[in-house]
Amino acid sequence: MRRLLFIVILVTGCIDPYFPPEIESTEPILVIDGFIDTQGTSTIRLTRTQRLTEEGLSQTETGATLWVEDTQGLKTFLNETGNGNYELPQQAFLSTTYRLSIRTAQGKEYISDFVPIKNSPPIDSLSWGLTSDQGVEIFVSTHDPETGEGYYRWTFEETWLYTSAGQSTYVFDPVTRAVSVREEDIYHCYRNDRSSDILVGNTTRLSENRISEFPLTYIPQTSERTRYKYSILVSQYSITQSAYNYWQQIKKTTEDLGTLFGPLPSQVVGNFTCISNPSEPVLGYFAIGSVSRQRLFIPWQELPTPSVYETPYEQCEVWEILLENFYTFNGSPFLLLYGIPNPNGPGIIGYYYATERCADCRLTGGTTTKPDFWE
Repeated sequence: MRRLLFIVILVTGCIDPYFPPEIESTEPILVIDGFIDTQGTSTIRLTRTQRLTEEGLSQTETGATLWVEDTQGLKTFLNETGNGNYELPQQAFLSTTYRLSIRTAQGKEYISDFVPIKNSPPIDSLSWGLTSDQGVEIFVSTHDPETGEGYYRWTFEETWLYTSAGQSTYVFDPVTRAVSVREEDIYHCYRNDRSSDILVGNTTRLSENRISEFPLTYIPQTSERTRYKYSILVSQYSITQSAYNYWQQIKKTTEDLGTLFGPLPSQVVGNFTCISNPSEPVLGYFAIGSVSRQRLFIPWQELPTPSVYETPYEQCEVWEILLENFYTFNGSPFLLLYGIPNPNGPGIIGYYYATERCADCRLTGGTTTKPDFWE
């Protein structure tokens, strides 16, 4: 049998914590995450589960052999690219159904069910609106006139422009003690984040296969994501009813736990089997098809401005050092910001400075490289 997901419920008060027996398992379980895009490059990621008491990143599964196979036995192999990722370049898929096979470096073999190619209809629109608390909610709309009902899944990638707390306009050389004008902009950065929520919808109870303004995500008014400029790229997948049920299981098991009336820990059934050991649980669902994508930009000029934005820089401070004391300045972990103007004439009488973390936007997770799609 294919089975899995183990979760811990912790309820405060007089109810004892419940630890499912699976948590004590010493064998990490294979997690298969990915989708074969028939119109683009595809990535399958293999990781292993860890106990809820363990900390750190999940263990990646390296050295495996992966291939996609049609019903006639024609195999197309994926290339390992590192960190548990396996990639398949864009190519033609001439059959109607496929499955994914995996052979680990330890010789274990896993195989999915055969699944049909499901092509997504275009995204009709991405839209946004203000909530009652002046936050931003983003919606997706789509329809498919070719079928009477549909099942959909969405993921998204966010990108936003932000700045560090202080702007470093000078470079200090600790060897020569020379100060020069900074040419590289480390004040403006771009940060990316991927969706973590499970977003699925269906039209089975509707008169037509149409979804209007399905809510994707909410951004609080005080978030730094919308302070300057924000972009979201939404990917839409048309999925089978079986895949929809799988994602619904994951959603209910992972998002609704932690309350007295939440569901009990349950086993999530995907479409993979370990053929080396059929009793071994595997987590994942293989799907293949085309993906519809659309991007939306939201500039700050169209949003209400909060009194304060939440940023990683709440604890940042700015200090000053006069030229007469500059011989004590050693640089790292500090960066020079800008000069202190001379109140009695031209020139400066010293410098303002801050810690590197507060003056170099790259140190809080962003990059100074402007994305190709940025308007």
